[in-house]
Amino acid sequence: MTDNLQYTHPDVTKRKYDEELKDFVKISELWRKKGVFLISETHPTIEFLFALPKLKPSAISFAVRIDFTNYDVEPPSLKFICPFTGKFLTKKEVGMKFIQAKVPEVIQPGLPVQIQQQDLLQGSENEIPFFCIPGIKEYHDHPAHTGDAWLLYRKRGEGRLGFILDQLYSYSTPTVKSYGINYVIGFNQQIEFPSK
Repeated sequence: MTDNLQYTHPDVTKRKYDEELKDFVKISELWRKKGVFLISETHPTIEFLFALPKLKPSAISFAVRIDFTNYDVEPPSLKFICPFTGKFLTKKEVGMKFIQAKVPEVIQPGLPVQIQQQDLLQGSENEIPFFCIPGIKEYHDHPAHTGDAWLLYRKRGEGRLGFILDQLYSYSTPTVKSYGINYVIGFNQQIEFPSK
């Protein structure tokens, strides 16, 4: 299930994995009310499904696999998956945006406030994306973040399971308010042959 090479002693990562899982189970009912469900756990990976409980009928929003190989020498790896097959999804297939809005630190009186929006799901449409937050292996491995080492965050909580789930949840499902309907209007053509 994991693509990562295990170089940390497996007993150490298993103990830390079990602690993360135990912390989740303690508050799993709170996560369930938010639409977050544990769907699979086999060391070193855990899979979660995120649903949209406010919509009627409710819908599946997305699913993820979090890989704790080498945790916490390395941060966990996170991939978006198909909840039915476990296949890794491309950014286009994920179908959810994870928008982070940033208000400038300094606001000039009388000038319009420029709110910046960034989709935390990074990568090209047809590639496997990465969730762009500290505490995720793909974030720290990306060349744009070489100065933002995992060891700066390791003891602060960013790579913890609860933190990752909270970030995934906060930037996605609460922002969905209703179903959207798209119409495609075209011509319904029928070829008629002239009668003799």
